Amino acid sequence: MNEASKTRLKKLDAALISALEGLDFKVYQDSVSEDELKDELGGVYHFCIFETGGMRRAEEKNFTLIQDVLVRLYAENTDDLDGLQVDVISALEASGYTFITSDKASVQKGQEDAYVDEIEFNFTRSLKYGV
Repeated sequence: MNEASKTRLKKLDAALISALEGLDFKVYQDSVSEDELKDELGGVYHFCIFETGGMRRAEEKNFTLIQDVLVRLYAENTDDLDGLQVDVISALEASGYTFITSDKASVQKGQEDAYVDEIEFNFTRSLKYGV
C-alpha cells in the first residue's frame, strides 16, 4: 500500500543527499558515530546530518502529507556561512524541499576546547498518499 509515496520519500532522501554532497559535505542520516568522525572524516567537522520528523496533513489539500526535515550542517574552517546558507537553501529547494528557517550557532568539537560552526535548517517536503 502507498508504494508510490514510499518511492517518493526515497527519491527525496536521495536528492537531499546528492544536493548536500554536491556542496562537498559528507551526509549522514540521524547521527554520526565517533568512529565515523575519526575514520571517515579524519576528525574534521565538515558534514551534515539530516533527520525526518512526523507527518501532518496539508490543510488545503486532501491526500497530501507534509513532513518536517531537519538538516544540521557542521562547518569547520568555513568563512562565508551566510553564503553557505544560501547555497544549501537553493540546492534543497531545487530538490523538492521547502525552506522554513535556519539558525547559526557554535558547538564544542568533541571533548576538545575548540568550537565548530553549526547551521540548523528546517525544511518541509510533501507527498501524496492514498487512503
